[in-house]
Amino acid sequence: MVRFSRVAAHAVPLTVGALLLTTGVSAAQPSTVDAAAARTEAGINALQGIKKSLTPAERKQSSQLVVEKRLRADRSLAAKLPDYRSGVGVSAAGTVAVDIAATRDEAVAKAVRAAGGTVRYAAGGAVRADLPLSAVDGIAGRADVAEVRPAAQATTWSEPGNRDFRQALAAATQVSEGDKAHGADTARTTYGVSGSGVKVCVLSDGVDSLAKSQSAGELPTVDVLSGQKGSGDEGTAMLEIIHDLAPNAALGFATAFTSEASFAANIRALRTTGHCTIIVDDVSYFDESPFQDTQVAQAVNDVTAAGVLYFSSAGNSGNATDGTSGYYEGDFRASSSKISGVTGTPHDFDPSSTTQNFDALSAGSLGRPVTLFWSDPWGKSANDYDLFILNSSGSVVASSENGQSGAQNPYEIATVPSSGSGYKVAVVKYSGADRFIALNVIRGRFVASGSLKAFSTNGVTNGHSAAANAFSVAAAPAAGAFTRPLETGDPANPAGPYPGQYTASSKWERFSSDGKRHLFYNADGTAITPGNVSSTGGTTRNKPDITAADGVATSVTGFQPFYGTSAAAPHAAAIAALLLSGKPTATPAEIRSALVSSAIDLGTPGFDTVTGNGVIMAGPALAALGVQPK
Repeated sequence: MVRFSRVAAHAVPLTVGALLLTTGVSAAQPSTVDAAAARTEAGINALQGIKKSLTPAERKQSSQLVVEKRLRADRSLAAKLPDYRSGVGVSAAGTVAVDIAATRDEAVAKAVRAAGGTVRYAAGGAVRADLPLSAVDGIAGRADVAEVRPAAQATTWSEPGNRDFRQALAAATQVSEGDKAHGADTARTTYGVSGSGVKVCVLSDGVDSLAKSQSAGELPTVDVLSGQKGSGDEGTAMLEIIHDLAPNAALGFATAFTSEASFAANIRALRTTGHCTIIVDDVSYFDESPFQDTQVAQAVNDVTAAGVLYFSSAGNSGNATDGTSGYYEGDFRASSSKISGVTGTPHDFDPSSTTQNFDALSAGSLGRPVTLFWSDPWGKSANDYDLFILNSSGSVVASSENGQSGAQNPYEIATVPSSGSGYKVAVVKYSGADRFIALNVIRGRFVASGSLKAFSTNGVTNGHSAAANAFSVAAAPAAGAFTRPLETGDPANPAGPYPGQYTASSKWERFSSDGKRHLFYNADGTAITPGNVSSTGGTTRNKPDITAADGVATSVTGFQPFYGTSAAAPHAAAIAALLLSGKPTATPAEIRSALVSSAIDLGTPGFDTVTGNGVIMAGPALAALGVQPK
């Protein structure tokens, strides 16, 4: 993201602005550097001017909403930020999708409707709505509203296919190659298991083609929670994989895309209303904290405590081993170079004597969200950090400067423009204490650029996938590896195929997200190591846990083949269903032990940060559980 690096070659004032601009442009003339510095300082000053002049209602809004409204109302401000885009999507009707934290959700929902908005979800103190931008101040100003922010974004973890399945699709039904690769086909025969007596439920985007898959004989009856069908078809593809491996398991579904609060509610409902034995999802919300179990992870904790086996995609944001991730975490390091006229201190990414206040972004990072978290408790942050994205000429093009004064989340998010080049990211501590930070360009990458070095670390797997008792699932190819370059200039994986079942020589997918996961707080916000929330404090979880197949056949359009940890997670869930059908009395701890102890290493022996404990195998896991062959 943005880096401020020290360049001694030019006799220019060593202001932060100058440093911001000289990073990556070591051959620039002083006049060029000065002009870029001026643009940087003007942009950040303008944005901080807004932050310092917030009304009481605006203090409860995200900075993007505030800036979007002010840019529309103040032409002189727009002139100071000519290349800036708030990232707030305003519809033709003038509405914005927002999440509202409220003490009285029904009363706030009624007020939203009265203001001309549409309510999408309202329960448990959370309201998701399409609200007129002009009505945001009025809603935020209510005493029963704590926060209004753009609706939290989510993603599934699939990748576009890269094999021609036209000939394969001529067959009557599709069977995932993972069935053979995991040895599930032979395990069903050898051990007489089929998933009978087990209910496996999926959370994803939607099941638009459910009826089509059922009429084609790809799926049996699926119990969809009332009103929770969702939109999209990744859920249908996941259900097909489960049915291929565990054909007699009962199936259920609920969408995870209505809102983050709805996702958490549906996790609990699948256990209580849906009576699901195993739950699997492939969804991640961008604001899920890496340092504490927040609302979705807490729902996972609830159902696993009640005996449910929970599987979740580790993510497709890459890993440090393959150099494919855009993730950085570490203690905040105050830069020796300040931004002239600007409040706050930039983070120095370079641990050496060279100052570097930016991390540069790859061409593949265009349009990607960038998140910033720091080690304060969720909803109780009193240390204020801000996030800035700059272009090659020094202009601020996107930012997130929410205020943290003791009752807010330690979180910022901004989006890289969808066109252009030369973008970089900076983290500025506006006020407060030094904290451990996590910076993530989701599915993007940090790169060396000019004089800038690329700084990244392992640990991108986060959120509910890293919940203590969840199975975080990495991906490895069942047949042919994902061969498309992840970004321009990347080498492709060997095309494969890998014959037969997995062996220790198989390779994981380059996009599979890595661990470990460093946490500082318990779910209730109490510190794990009171007084120490730096890199030497907290605890770590060995995530991801296991690896399963991707790159497999389904009958669902758009998932032919189905790549990503979105495909891996349902394979793992289906294998767990075979284990439970073989030994219905098995405890979650016994299932975990059987899966992990019999897994095949893909990386270093034992746990590794990309594939966890290795690829799980149906037959060996059943044997480890003590199930006898029939």
